[in-house]
Amino acid sequence: MCNIELEKYQDRIKAAYEASAFTEGVRPESEEDVKKFEANYTSIPSEYRWLLLNLGGCYLAEPWIFGLKELTENYTIFEEVYEEYMCECEHGPAFPIGGLGDGSIVFIDLESGKVRGYNNDYADLEEISESFSELIFRSSRAGRKLFCLQYLILSIFIKWHIYRHLR
Repeated sequence: MCNIELEKYQDRIKAAYEASAFTEGVRPESEEDVKKFEANYTSIPSEYRWLLLNLGGCYLAEPWIFGLKELTENYTIFEEVYEEYMCECEHGPAFPIGGLGDGSIVFIDLESGKVRGYNNDYADLEEISESFSELIFRSSRAGRKLFCLQYLILSIFIKWHIYRHLR
């Protein structure tokens, strides 16, 4: 999948963002702020850049994807960890995009395009997704499913509450 795939599914991804309590307050980043990051550090991979400019960080499911503020806060830390620990693992040049709940770093392998996680407890790499687009599309589906589950639970609660009061 490539950038065009994300654009193709932008409405579906946006709907998942709007339905999730975890993305409340998440806004697209400005082109100016993205360019400022790139001037200070390095170019942001195109699919990740597209997400930041169109929707912002992604908090629909694990792994979470950094917004620009989190990326800026974590980029130099990632470079240090990359130098110290990840150099022992086989992968191409890497760009950090987020993390997992256990503190693992999630990155795009810039040679293969795969999204991988570095598990600092075991000093190994975990394959997370074949591409960034696939990860975002899969996360948006998980986010929609979570919303549907929340809606179902709320519906059951309301019906139970009405039933209880009618008895």
